[in-house]
Amino acid sequence: MIRHRLPLCMSKRTGTRSAFTLLEILLVVAILSAIASMVVPNILARQRAANIDTTRINILATEQALTMYLIDHPGAVIAPTEATQVLIQADPSDTRWNGPYVKNAPRDAWGRSLLARSTDDPTIPIEFYSAGADGTADTTDDIYGESHDSLMESST
Repeated sequence: MIRHRLPLCMSKRTGTRSAFTLLEILLVVAILSAIASMVVPNILARQRAANIDTTRINILATEQALTMYLIDHPGAVIAPTEATQVLIQADPSDTRWNGPYVKNAPRDAWGRSLLARSTDDPTIPIEFYSAGADGTADTTDDIYGESHDSLMESST
């Protein structure tokens, strides 16, 4: 008696296929690629917006911490390079320090330290900002807090 071997994709019982053809697999891959090409840009755009929102929140929290420091130290003059350090750690001779005002050095959503610069406004002596996604300061993607809007309004 001669036994015929069925191809691996054929079932012994019914003679029906039990695997997919290459054409069917390619069709599914093409459909999934089309769906991904529509979804991924939306996800990336939302991620960028979330990074900007996170950075603005971190800037706001840092500005509020500086305000608390200045309430404890009326008339204090702080250099921008020291602005985040005075919020984290007290000078040993500082008896009015009630911090830490922030737990860690403030960072933007990309993991870089926030930048600080002096202003001409005595109510907002230091402005915090982020260099944005490109990491380069003074470009169009820089991110500022609410104090920047106030400074821009008062300068016009």
